[in-house]
Amino acid sequence: MLFPSRTECMELLRQFDMPQNIRRHSLIVAEVALLLAGRLNQNGSRLDLELIEAAALLHDVGKMPSLKTREDHAVLGARMLEGIVAPAIASIVKEHISLASSQVAGPVTESLIVNYSDKRVKHDQVVLIEERYRDLIERYAKGPPQVQFLRDKLDLYVALERTIFSHLTIAPQGSEIMGITIDRIKGA
Repeated sequence: MLFPSRTECMELLRQFDMPQNIRRHSLIVAEVALLLAGRLNQNGSRLDLELIEAAALLHDVGKMPSLKTREDHAVLGARMLEGIVAPAIASIVKEHISLASSQVAGPVTESLIVNYSDKRVKHDQVVLIEERYRDLIERYAKGPPQVQFLRDKLDLYVALERTIFSHLTIAPQGSEIMGITIDRIKGA
């Protein structure tokens, strides 16, 4: 199946009036996801890199409209993409903020790669998962129940990280990932 190219995805983001900061974030998420998926494929996985790239680039398409509607931006984004892109892309967009304990042991799917990669990018900078969650707690937790919810999610993402990296020869804090910057991405 053909998925939209990077150029086509960036044009879609422009058509949806995505601000530059979200486009930059999405480009970095796509680079992290492609690095991980490419390395996993070298070790025997069969992840669809075109699907991963398109879904990563479009994962936050619902972010700005959701600020007005107060809807879940992942669900809204998936709905916005229906009929425009392949259903597999919309499905990953819809799933990019949820993670269940049943998923962390694998198998590692395109959806999990995009989801995890999004959690590694704070604005347009690759960070460790713990730093990303410290930021989320500081910005969004309004009380102890929300702090605990986010800490529990962090534990799930740490477990997912272990699963992903158990198949790789690079580390989560390695220069291969931490060195991804917007300046190094072609066409950014």
